[in-house]
Amino acid sequence: MSFLSRAYRHAAIPLTAYYTVTVAMPVANGAARSGTAFVDHALVVLVIPLVLVGVCAAIRTIWTRAVSACQSRRTRPRRVATRTASVRLVTPSFSNR
Repeated sequence: MSFLSRAYRHAAIPLTAYYTVTVAMPVANGAARSGTAFVDHALVVLVIPLVLVGVCAAIRTIWTRAVSACQSRRTRPRRVATRTASVRLVTPSFSNR
């Protein structure tokens, strides 16, 4: 499942409530007869939240991948030279020093 489909699935209930209050109720009360002003309002109300959910999901995915990459670099074994000619691998410990 892609990050966008997951984000839209999680936002479905709040968006449905938002669309009900901002579009469906005015249509039921006759605001749709007011002409292009309501159509412009409805288009903005329908498009902007979807774009914002997509942008927030993209930012969250980029952030998560960046943090994951940083953590994986910290836990990789590193080479430490010893007094002899051999090299041993040391896994970093995260204890308080």
